[in-house]
Amino acid sequence: MVQITISASVLYLGVLSLVPLVNAHGQILGVSANGVYNDGPNIYYSGDAKNAQTAVRTMYEASGPAYNLPTDFTDDSKMACEGASGAPATIQVSAGSDIQIDWVGATSELLNKPGTGDKTWPDGEYPWVHAMGTVATYIASCTNGDCTTFDASEGSWVKLEMDGLDLSQSISDDLRSTMAAKPETYYPTGAGLWGMAKFVQDGSSWNVTVPSGLQNGQYIVRHELMAVHNPLTSGDATTGPQVYVGCIQVEVVDGGDVTLPEGTSAGSLYASDGDFANYNVYSDNGANFVNPGPAVWDSASSSSSASSSSSASSASTSVSASSSTVVDSSSSTLTASTAAVASSSTSSSTSASNGDDASNSTTSAATSTSSGTCRKRRNARRMTKKRRHSSTTH
Repeated sequence: MVQITISASVLYLGVLSLVPLVNAHGQILGVSANGVYNDGPNIYYSGDAKNAQTAVRTMYEASGPAYNLPTDFTDDSKMACEGASGAPATIQVSAGSDIQIDWVGATSELLNKPGTGDKTWPDGEYPWVHAMGTVATYIASCTNGDCTTFDASEGSWVKLEMDGLDLSQSISDDLRSTMAAKPETYYPTGAGLWGMAKFVQDGSSWNVTVPSGLQNGQYIVRHELMAVHNPLTSGDATTGPQVYVGCIQVEVVDGGDVTLPEGTSAGSLYASDGDFANYNVYSDNGANFVNPGPAVWDSASSSSSASSSSSASSASTSVSASSSTVVDSSSSTLTASTAAVASSSTSSSTSASNGDDASNSTTSAATSTSSGTCRKRRNARRMTKKRRHSSTTH
């Protein structure tokens, strides 16, 4: 009799190869705040040590849908954090400072292609694969005082920024050519820079500023990419804007007495039959696009405009190239959500009044524009350790 021994690693790779790979497009790779880099979860291998210390909620299972469609827009749970339960940790961020959010694509179509930033990607990691669409950030207080157990579907979401279509700028010639070769031809054909194109050009990374003076406590930062490359087609439930939602659990420190205003329930952010759900980028060619959803919070806009690139650079350059834990243990601690939370004055909102708000046509892009330089410096020092990501189709 011949005895065959199969190692655990070989068995893992074999199982991974059997995972359905139809729906995956990408996820949050990791986040940086106050000198701490925290890895996002490994959706392909539950035993990965990073899963026990991540502050990023698992966006989706490897075999499940990676995004929401208009049919999901009224679902508070799906639209909050894609139905994800709490992550095991939080990451501290000082009020008025930046959170750097790195995403990773699931397929290699744009790997090392012109226009995708100067980042060197480790094996098995790739740039984001779409360039048409919006980038937005929302925040909600964990009203129970503990984000690791907070039900995000009960969140009252306040919009900090939305970077939509800026007709005063243009996509780089390099990225336009790269998208044409994908093929996923970029529109508008003339001037017009989507927030998502800017995001790809900056190495699939984004910075968002936590409002200055925000009251100390635990919050969920909801980062959202909404791709518009596959317009809604009547009778085809697989079409329409694709909404990718990643949720980061943070503890705000060094804050003040500013409290969040009343927000919007996740299932009321966008109308399932509104202008955005029915938007066709090809026929409109960007002429009439209006940012969907509630208005950006005025206090958030002021904080974003006042944020200096030097503060973003300081946060970025202190990130260890090989560690996902504390860089400066005297001032920046990766918590397990045990810090006391200041009394919150924000209640969960179930308002349905903010569907597709035409008054919200102003792009809030100051944060990402001011921090582009620091991203490039940071990209060269990115973690080089191998991660267990699987190449997937989209």
